[in-house]
Amino acid sequence: MMQWKHSAARALGWLTSVPYRLRRRVDIGPRLMGNGRLRISGPGRVVIEADVNAWSHAEVNHLVTTRPEAVIRIGRRARLNGCTIIAAEVVDVGADCVLGSCEIRDHLPYSESPADRRRPGRAQAVVIEDNVWIGGQVCVLPGVRIGRDTVVGIHAVVFDDIPPGVIAGGNPARVLRRLDLGESGDNREQ
Repeated sequence: MMQWKHSAARALGWLTSVPYRLRRRVDIGPRLMGNGRLRISGPGRVVIEADVNAWSHAEVNHLVTTRPEAVIRIGRRARLNGCTIIAAEVVDVGADCVLGSCEIRDHLPYSESPADRRRPGRAQAVVIEDNVWIGGQVCVLPGVRIGRDTVVGIHAVVFDDIPPGVIAGGNPARVLRRLDLGESGDNREQ
């Protein structure tokens, strides 16, 4: 992207996030890129680290906390493109992640037990490690850890942990193959 476009996207990101920057429990790092399609709601804490790109082409990015003790953290240089993140406890997205129009939640709006069906499920932290790519229409469920450098393909439903350095897909999501990360174990350009 040309330098003037980056500057314009950062200016727009700053301007459209002013209402959130004024909130005591929202911390937005420098150089947020955005186009006004970021919505932050709820009583919990939201931390967006430096250089996050929240420029969404279609869907709105929703970051929702449901309890005062809830925390959503978005790591440095993450890319949000229409994702929904809902936390009652903790959802931690690592640095350099790319999140398509997925849904990540640390609790379900209902309990699995038929007797408690109308009560929310128990919250369990979700951790997305660094450099993970999550495709569109993916659902990441409570208590899941997705390992570093992993790709989760479109329409997957992630019930269980996914190891680092793999491509996963399906319902339920399973490892489809290992990625060749080279000697360094890191396939990103520095």
